Amino acid sequence: MLHKIVDMIDDQPCFAVPLAQIWASCEAGGAVQILSPLEYHTSRQRAWYRGICLRGLSEWSGDTLEEWDARLKLECGGDLLQKETVYLGKMSNGQPILVERLTIVGVGKRNMTSYIERILEKAIEKDWPVTPPESELRSR
Repeated sequence: MLHKIVDMIDDQPCFAVPLAQIWASCEAGGAVQILSPLEYHTSRQRAWYRGICLRGLSEWSGDTLEEWDARLKLECGGDLLQKETVYLGKMSNGQPILVERLTIVGVGKRNMTSYIERILEKAIEKDWPVTPPESELRSR
């Protein structure tokens, strides 16, 4: 769960939600991560992509999240995304099977913003039911 710092008072962060409530939501085995404003922004962009965009398209069409992820990366500017090598196993001769795939992990604000804009343009063109993110997530 992300909590944005809304103000700094006496060099201490202030949140929209009381700090006691934030701590009460923590669970054993969980973790707390401090994000810079830029990291927070891109984290929210990635959450929109995975949680709203892909899930909505999957529910609408019946295709899996992975199928929509691959389709959007192909049609909406996958050249902006990171490449990750994935190990799929070994061939019968013992050679590893490695495949490169595009990922949004580690992609920065500018490229995520551009990717989101391309998704929204394609959604209008193809009449996909994609709900746009908050306007601040689409700003450069």
